[in-house]
This record gives sequence, C-alpha cells and structure tokens, in this order.
Amino acid sequence: MEKRFLSIAAFLFVIATAEAKSGVVQGQYSYADKNMKGLKVWVVNKQDTAKLDKKGRFKLKNVDLDKDTLFFESIQNQSIVVPLEGNSIVNIIRNEQKTEILLSKEERRPTSTYGGIIYTKAELEQTGETFVLNAVLVKSPHKAASSFFMSNTPLYFVDGVEVASLDIPVKEVAYVEVVKATNAASSAFGVRGANGAILVTTDVKWKSADKGQ
Repeated sequence: MEKRFLSIAAFLFVIATAEAKSGVVQGQYSYADKNMKGLKVWVVNKQDTAKLDKKGRFKLKNVDLDKDTLFFESIQNQSIVVPLEGNSIVNIIRNEQKTEILLSKEERRPTSTYGGIIYTKAELEQTGETFVLNAVLVKSPHKAASSFFMSNTPLYFVDGVEVASLDIPVKEVAYVEVVKATNAASSAFGVRGANGAILVTTDVKWKSADKGQ
C-alpha cells in the first residue's frame, strides 16, 4: 500500500512538473537600427534556445513562467538576464544610452459562447461610461444595441444567472457578450431570447476560472 501511495505521489509530481513547464514566452529585442537577426536567447540552466528573427522577435515554449530566467546573448559587450517572475511577454528596447526591459502577461481574450460580440473591460472603459448597459450602447456598431434595447428589453445574465436589470458598474466586469435578437432566438434562449441578450462575466468569475476553481 505504501509503495502504491509513493507511485501515485511520484506520478502527480511528474504531472505538476510538466504543467509548470508548459508556458510560452515571447517578445522582441530592438537595439536602435541594428539588425538583431540570429541573436540567441535561452532559458538559464536548460537547453531551450531560440534565435531572434529579422524583426528581433522570439518565442520559447515549455517555459516555467514563474521560475525560469532568460539569457540574451551579448551584443556590444552587454548580455541581458531577465527573470520571468510570472510574465510571458518580454520586450527589450536598447540604445547607446540605456536599456529598457518591459515585462507583461498575455491577456486571455474571452471567446463568444452564443455567437455574440465580445467587449472586454478595457474596451468598455474607453466609452467613459460608468455602467455596463450604457457602455454597451456606445460600443455596439451600426446601432445594433439601440435597435433591440429601446422598444423591448433583452435578457440579462450576470455570471450565468438571469437578472431583472443590468445596473452593474464597468469596473466590476471582465467582459460582456452582446447577443443580437436573431442569434439569441436561435440559441439556448429560445423564444425568450427574441429581444436579444447581454451576458456579463465579472472579474471575480473570470479570475476564478483562470485558477480552475
């Protein structure tokens, strides 16, 4: 029995290790007007290596984004070491005076569930509106939103639960899917979706989905 537990533990450890190495890191290295093609970048203490293309871009797979460190080959007697610390995008901008390293995480773009139009928080914030419904009315192209909001009320959903009204602030939202009447009526909403639907996913729900909760 003890051996079986040890085997299971070892198996889970292998899986966890494999998952930790499944990340992808990419970016660009620019140095004034120099041609950076062929410059090497690799993961410290590993054999994973890539070369910059003619635009200075690179991509490395099977990277542990939390623990791995990138090493960029020396140019002008200066190599660059970049601990990833959870980041998946590395952009390096150099000139004769300074070196700037920009780290960021790739934003996961939500996908449509019902064939509607997706608006992220950033896109809704660009409207300057405080509440989701007003922001959607501004963002919807060709006055699509106005055509089915002014005379008839669409279905509203927040994190999968139908609600009577949509007075939720943009700052609490991760993204919104706007489903036009024609799509909603032929999807899971049936006759009740004859006036369209707006589905809101909040930050809390989106982040918990990222963590697999």
